[in-house]
Amino acid sequence: MSRRVRRMTLLVAAAAAVGAMLVLPKSALAVPGAPAAAPTAPGGVGPAIRVEVVADGSSVRGSTVRLYAAGDVPGEATLVTTAVTDASGSVDLRLRNAIDDDAVLYATARGGTVRGSAMPATVELAASLGDLRKGGVVIDELSTVAAGTSLAQFAVDGAVGGASPGLQNAALMPRNLVHLSTGAASSFLLEAPNGPATETLPTVNSLASIIAGCVAGTNDCAAFLDAATDAWGIRPDTTWQAMTLLPANPSGDPGGVFAQVPADPRFTPVRTDAPAAWIVALRFYGNGHQFKGPGNVAFDAEGTVWTNQNATWSKLAKKVCPGLDLFRLDPYSKGRPVDTFTGGGLNGSGFGISIDTRAHVWASNFGFTGSECAGPPPTSNSVSEFTADGQAISGPLGYLDGPISWPQGIVSDVDGDIWTASCGNDSAVIYPDGDHTRAFTAHDERGLPVVIRRAFDVAQSSTGTVWVTANEGHEIFAFTTDGEQLPGSPFGDSTTFDHALGVASDGLGNVWVANSGVVNIPCAPGEDVEAPSGPGLQGSVSLVGPDGSIQQFEGAGMTIPWGIAVDGDDNVWVANFGQQRLSYLCGANPATCPSGEVGAPISPADTGFAFDGLQRNTGVQVDGSGNVWLANNWDEIPTDGLADPFGDGLVVVLGVAAPIAMPLIGWPQQP
Repeated sequence: MSRRVRRMTLLVAAAAAVGAMLVLPKSALAVPGAPAAAPTAPGGVGPAIRVEVVADGSSVRGSTVRLYAAGDVPGEATLVTTAVTDASGSVDLRLRNAIDDDAVLYATARGGTVRGSAMPATVELAASLGDLRKGGVVIDELSTVAAGTSLAQFAVDGAVGGASPGLQNAALMPRNLVHLSTGAASSFLLEAPNGPATETLPTVNSLASIIAGCVAGTNDCAAFLDAATDAWGIRPDTTWQAMTLLPANPSGDPGGVFAQVPADPRFTPVRTDAPAAWIVALRFYGNGHQFKGPGNVAFDAEGTVWTNQNATWSKLAKKVCPGLDLFRLDPYSKGRPVDTFTGGGLNGSGFGISIDTRAHVWASNFGFTGSECAGPPPTSNSVSEFTADGQAISGPLGYLDGPISWPQGIVSDVDGDIWTASCGNDSAVIYPDGDHTRAFTAHDERGLPVVIRRAFDVAQSSTGTVWVTANEGHEIFAFTTDGEQLPGSPFGDSTTFDHALGVASDGLGNVWVANSGVVNIPCAPGEDVEAPSGPGLQGSVSLVGPDGSIQQFEGAGMTIPWGIAVDGDDNVWVANFGQQRLSYLCGANPATCPSGEVGAPISPADTGFAFDGLQRNTGVQVDGSGNVWLANNWDEIPTDGLADPFGDGLVVVLGVAAPIAMPLIGWPQQP
């Protein structure tokens, strides 16, 4: 559901509540921006949270601090307690003992005086407390930016609510940007692989400095709020609301926002020019030798991130060996722990990683390797299966049945059958109920195997049909869940597909295909991945209807599209193998898209959502918190033979997409 549709639904609900003569406490009615139907819960005598409010570097005296428990849907929240800061800008907030352990808490601060001057009414600061129940919290400009960007998909008019576990995870993500107890930038934001290595720190500092400028009167805060108006025409009333709007629909006036960075910014360094969009992205690369050439990502039911690994770390490209690890990243826990799992036949896993109906994790073993890697060359003929806790189920050689040859995309359908795009033998292999001993290949009505030239990726649409892309064939194949080819399949040709790679389904029975335009996938010994670079490279996506009808769309900054994903609003995200950009397009449900035009760019048409922390991206996926994750698979400009060319980790763009239920099995659905 789009933000606009959500907003209209909440207004109707509020009107109905008034008609039912729901009487709210005066304290709730007095809260600016509070949801009309949210009752106020009294403060209690439980643990205390010590809150300090700081604005433009000084304590805020007499500021009204409101502590909320987030609701079950965006725009719904319960006011837990309200208090006013003392002369030192601090106050103790007492929690009710009845607060649920899994409740998400956040706090806002408005009003008061800073260095003897009144805080402007447009300034509203906030902090995401998440699961915090006692201790100290600083609410300031940085905490406001961190909370707004992370909780963007759960906020309407500044009130936060949503489904578990996406909401809980989103509420913890700000700790990767700011120290909750001090309000200062976190070490994760300040240091590699973030810090000086990317534009994120200057971006966050610029937004925080704009809020500080609103406090000090060193910019035009009204002009900032005008520039932060989203594509639906919703203008934020306060700085907190602005921070929740900017990432959720970042196609407004980025130059107008940048113009309000004060000449003497409170937080430094700041940006030197306006971005194409005010996105906030973070890089994760474990210990620096993990995540070497990740191909794709998948999320389990708790929202933790699973990824595979093309290669092992090496200083020299020719000595790169196949990756032998599977990783589980928890970006929401202290220290961002990464668990490493081995065995199961893992051997240079490529684009394929998926979680099935049993919560088992599957990876396809493509067998990347360097020319002087010690040991025998990879077999490139297996898939691996792991339990939910990372224990290998497949044997030391993996599952070979099918047979499997140079596998790429791998997915579970809604019945628990595992489908693998077997590139080396031009087929799609099915394991019924995940049982490799019953393997068979997708076939025609006579039972003969269907030839899918350089099969690459698999997706199941909401009609139940399973679709497989053919990279060399410039077409897409459709099958029943029993593996039988549908009448009319394959669909398309070189006029509708162009070196097709990733495929993703929406909730309307369609699938979307990423057309790289140039990439010939290697599926045999001695073949190499092409990595074209330079100007003039583009690409497209194709929309395939349930009947096989095809439309093709360009723009949105697409440059060698590779991976593709659909979010909870049925809009489309594309990972590009060139030029460090993420593309975002309107999907097949015009009601969720500002332009109302299927296939229209949402990201800037020329640049997409550019980010200098991206490399050559393959996989892209949307999680339950509204984040978009990308696999930095390959260096932007590999140094042939001299340096390890594989990418170094994962990138998450915070709060930009409509959340989906996790894990993704079949087609995306709202949580």
